[in-house]
Amino acid sequence: MRKYPYRLWVIIFLLVAAQLACNMPGFSTPTETGANALYTAAAQTVAAQMTQVYNPLVTAIPPATMPGLMPSPTTSATSTLPPGVTPSATATPRPCNLVKFIKDVTFPDNTEVPPNTEFTKVWRIKNDGTCTWTSLFGLAFVGGDEMGAPDFVPLSTSVAPGEEVDISVQLKSPLDPGTFRGEFKLRDADGKLFGLGDGSKPFWAQIKVKTKTGLLYDFLSQAKNAEWVSGAGGEAGAALPFNGDDNDPNGVAKIKDAVKLETGATSGKVLLTFPKHQPDGFVLGRYPAYLVQSGDHLKGKLGFVLNPGDTCGNGRVKFQIYAKSGIETNLLREWGKTCDGRFVDVDLNLSDFKGKSVLFILRLNAEGSFEDDWAVWNSLRIEQ
Repeated sequence: MRKYPYRLWVIIFLLVAAQLACNMPGFSTPTETGANALYTAAAQTVAAQMTQVYNPLVTAIPPATMPGLMPSPTTSATSTLPPGVTPSATATPRPCNLVKFIKDVTFPDNTEVPPNTEFTKVWRIKNDGTCTWTSLFGLAFVGGDEMGAPDFVPLSTSVAPGEEVDISVQLKSPLDPGTFRGEFKLRDADGKLFGLGDGSKPFWAQIKVKTKTGLLYDFLSQAKNAEWVSGAGGEAGAALPFNGDDNDPNGVAKIKDAVKLETGATSGKVLLTFPKHQPDGFVLGRYPAYLVQSGDHLKGKLGFVLNPGDTCGNGRVKFQIYAKSGIETNLLREWGKTCDGRFVDVDLNLSDFKGKSVLFILRLNAEGSFEDDWAVWNSLRIEQ
């Protein structure tokens, strides 16, 4: 306890005694003399000091922080923030299904692919949402160039949030040249589509198709792979070995070089055919199938090789070219030809067969007698 000076206790005692005297009956308040007034002022000062010691000042507490009091629920969050400070935005929850593109594993954009060619497109993507993708999820074609894409390809495994997975689809390039793009998304178990980012954008396969130009199919170089048959009249005929003897009575199909042509020129390599040694004999070759492109033409020249005496003789034949597509066999064109010193030009537009696998058949028919029918197919080819 704090000790006060002796004089202070004396003054307190005098004040108490004076108060008691003033309150006693019959006594009136006397007028203070100079000395008493001095003691009275001193006593008041001491009393005020004593009050401050035992009753310290209470620091004001804001209502919002006083115990037991809470801010009004209608008070704005910004009303208690310092000037110039704004509250942070509330985080947007991640969607259940969301795709993040990682990379093209195969066939990145604008890869060149031959026409009508199958290829496997593979993407690496990430499950960027909050839900697991199950085997009920899958890849769905949503637009653009279809390129033979299936409507739906199920996932082969479950993919948890945050995991990456490679997804693939079998596609086929178009026949025509150009840039082609097929667009895809994922489809969930409820049939709902979702894609990349918040906008659910598709991912895609984009390729460039460049058709070949120039020589595309050479009937001379493919002759050894053809199936050769000879016969007479309307019979089916029998197998004929390729590159057989020139004097084989069953006919001839072979490659010859540097022979004298009816035009008087010496040939390069030509395909020589001679019918079976019977009236109305024939020889034919069924060639391996060829996939026809837009703009393909079958071209060449048809004529005769001169006899050993450099004469035409009495050669008289019919050249025929057939095209078999599926179960149908169609005669494209035929040319009757005699040995007259001139070749026949061939130029067939194959646009009706675009996109089809065609098996071509070359047939030579003797028109009556087979003698002197040394017929050649010169530079026969498919080109653009």
